[in-house]
Amino acid sequence: MATEAQIIEHLRKLSQYRERPECDPDGMPYYADCGNADDTYEIGTTDGAINLAKELIAALDNGADMPALPIEDEDEDEDEDETGG
Repeated sequence: MATEAQIIEHLRKLSQYRERPECDPDGMPYYADCGNADDTYEIGTTDGAINLAKELIAALDNGADMPALPIEDEDEDEDEDETGG
């Protein structure tokens, strides 16, 4: 099991990565331009981890606000009904 110090060190390393721009020079959203759904998903999850690490390290080191939690899906039951789940 990772210690608190190991987790913070991992976040510091991850926060040093440079996330991709949101749009290409023509204004096309970067993820939409991949052409492959699996690649798009991987790019999004990687960039999301980098962005979260940056925000957590900023909160730890600079006293910045913690990143906002996502809004809960109020229509979760409806989504399950629509998908047959």
